[in-house]
Amino acid sequence: MRMNPPQLEIDVLAAVISESMAAQQEDQMLAHNAQTASPKNGPPKLKLQPDFQASADHRYHIHDLLRYHDRVFVQVAYRAVLKRSPDERELLRDLQRLRSGNTNKIDLLAALRFSAEGRAKGVRLDGLVVPALIRRLGQLPVLGYAVRLGIALVRLPNQIRDQREFGSYVLSQHEQIADFINLTGDQINSLVNEQQTIAQRQADLFDDVKSRIDTLRADAVQQLTALRFRIGDLSNLDLDTLYVALEDRFRGTREEIKERFREYLPYVRDNGPVIDLGSGRGEWLELLTDNAIKARGVDRNSFQVEECRARGLDVTEQDLFAYLANTANESAGAITGFHIIEHFSFNALVALLNEVMRVLRPGGVVIFETPNPENIVVGSNYFYLDPTHRHPLPTELMEFLFKNRGFEKIELLPLHPWESGRVAGAGQLAERFNAYFYGPMDYAVVGRKIGA
Repeated sequence: MRMNPPQLEIDVLAAVISESMAAQQEDQMLAHNAQTASPKNGPPKLKLQPDFQASADHRYHIHDLLRYHDRVFVQVAYRAVLKRSPDERELLRDLQRLRSGNTNKIDLLAALRFSAEGRAKGVRLDGLVVPALIRRLGQLPVLGYAVRLGIALVRLPNQIRDQREFGSYVLSQHEQIADFINLTGDQINSLVNEQQTIAQRQADLFDDVKSRIDTLRADAVQQLTALRFRIGDLSNLDLDTLYVALEDRFRGTREEIKERFREYLPYVRDNGPVIDLGSGRGEWLELLTDNAIKARGVDRNSFQVEECRARGLDVTEQDLFAYLANTANESAGAITGFHIIEHFSFNALVALLNEVMRVLRPGGVVIFETPNPENIVVGSNYFYLDPTHRHPLPTELMEFLFKNRGFEKIELLPLHPWESGRVAGAGQLAERFNAYFYGPMDYAVVGRKIGA
C-alpha cells in the first residue's frame, strides 16, 4: 500500500508567522517613534527663570542679576562676578544666609565683588556701590536703625510695586507649571492609549495565529487518522469493540457465566467489600449485588464499563494497576479476577500479587480464575482464541507464586470439565485420555492473607 503522509500547510503557517513578525516590527517602530519624538512635538522644557548669558566685556548692572532668585541667583552671582560656579559648600552657605533674611542679594553681590577673588577678576558691577554703602550704614548701632527706617519709608512705594510685580511673576510661573503638567498629562495619556492599541493588536494577532495553528493541527490529525486507518492500525476504540465481540462469541451467555460464578460466593460472603479486577460484562458484580455483598469493579474497556453502569453496577474505567496503586492499605475484604492473569507478563503478575497483598485486610481472600493448560485442547488451541493472552499458567506455578508472595491456605479448584466430549469406555486408558483432553478447562487459585 502506498502511504502518503499528511501534508501540513507549511506555506500558510509561514505566511502567518511572517505576518506576525511584520506586525510586531511595526508596533516596535511606533513605540520607538513615540519615545524619540522631536522636541517640537514633546512638552516644552520647563524654565521658571531665564537663562544667564555672560557679558563679553564682563560688565553688568545689578538689575541684570537681581531678577534671579534663590538658588539660581547664587549660581548666577558667582558666574558673573567670580566667573565660576560655586562649590557645594559655598552654595549651601549663601543659600542659608539669603533664606534667613539677615542677608539680601545686595549683601551677597557686595561680598563677592569686594572680596580678594572678586577684585582679582575685575568685573564691573554698576549700581552696586550706593546700595552696598547704605546696607553697611544700616548695620551700625542706633544710627543704623534710623537709616533703615528712613530707607524703608523712601522705598515703600517701590516695595509695593515690587511686591505686585512679584505676585504677578509667581502667578505666571504657576500658570506655566499648570500648562506644562496638562500638556505632559495629555501626551502621557496619548502614549498609554497607543500602547493599549498596540497590545490589543498583538493579542488579536496572537489569537489569530493560534486559531490558524489549531486548525492546521486538527487537519493534520485528521489526515494522520485517515492514514493509520488505511494501513490497518486499529485505535483503542476499535480494539474495545473487537474485544467485546470476541467475548460475546467465545465466553458464553450472561446466565451461564453467572451460574458458574456461584461456587465462589461462600469464599466472599463474609469478606466484603469485594474488588473485581477486569470486571468485563459484570456478571460477577451482578451476582454479588443480588446476594447483598458490597462490590466494585475496575476495567479499561469503555464499552463494557458503560454496559455495567447501565445495569447499575459500580465500575471504574481505569487500568487495574493504577486503580490498586490509589487504593488504601488493607481496605478490601476480597479481590477477584476472572481470566485476567493470563494477560500479564511474569513481572506484571508478581507486581499484581504484591499489590493485592497490600490492599487486602488480614483474613482477606484473593481468587484468580484462568484457563487450565493441563487440558491439552485448552493449552494447545482454546487458549489462543483470545489474541491478547500472553501464555498459559500451570497450576503448580500459580500455587508457588501465591506461597512465595505470602498467601496461605491456598486452594486449587478444577473447573468446567467438558463432560459432553468424553469418550465412552472404561479402564485406565480411557480415564487418562478423557482427563487430558476433556478434563477441567479452567481452574481457580484461592489464597488468604493471614495475620494482623
